[in-house]
Amino acid sequence: MGSRMMHYAIAQQLAPESTAFSIGSLAPDVSGHNFDFKSQTHYMTLNEDGKTRSIHPETFAEEYQRQLLSDMFVRGYYAHLLEDKVWLDTVFNPFIRPQLNTQRDQKLAAYYADFHTLNLLIANHHKLQPLSVPDSAHDFTVVHEIGDGDVMQVVKDLRDDFEPVPKRQLAMLSFDQIEQYINTCVHVVQDHLSGLK
Repeated sequence: MGSRMMHYAIAQQLAPESTAFSIGSLAPDVSGHNFDFKSQTHYMTLNEDGKTRSIHPETFAEEYQRQLLSDMFVRGYYAHLLEDKVWLDTVFNPFIRPQLNTQRDQKLAAYYADFHTLNLLIANHHKLQPLSVPDSAHDFTVVHEIGDGDVMQVVKDLRDDFEPVPKRQLAMLSFDQIEQYINTCVHVVQDHLSGLK
């Protein structure tokens, strides 16, 4: 699924004045590498093949229908789920998953290394700055799948994404592919948010 920096770049195009929206757009990733927790925060279900999972932003939208109309953090969280669904449908499943049939561990390592390589390319291209943690506490626990402290940790993790990494060639992803993904997500999320009632 998309990286923190990708989600942040999308959030800054959708709601540049709203820190709460940007934080919400990072919030589902508080789960880190805990896959069971990630399934919870991302509203995922196991597919019939017993191996892959699907994301259900519509389930989140039904559960938080009232808050989605006015709470920017909740809107950002919903945006993240929509973006990860786009990632699975347009990047991971068609381009990455087929390559994992051989040398899976090596290719997954290269895939995640590409995320680190892409961070500063995305940040520089979109003129992004690290996200400041707000002094006034927004009630991030309005989304009951996560805790308040978890959210502050993912904001700190985004700050670390601005740190330079050793130069390397992209192996599994391309910058143009990521820019296309970001642009697609901006339109998809705008359409879904404008359609809320």
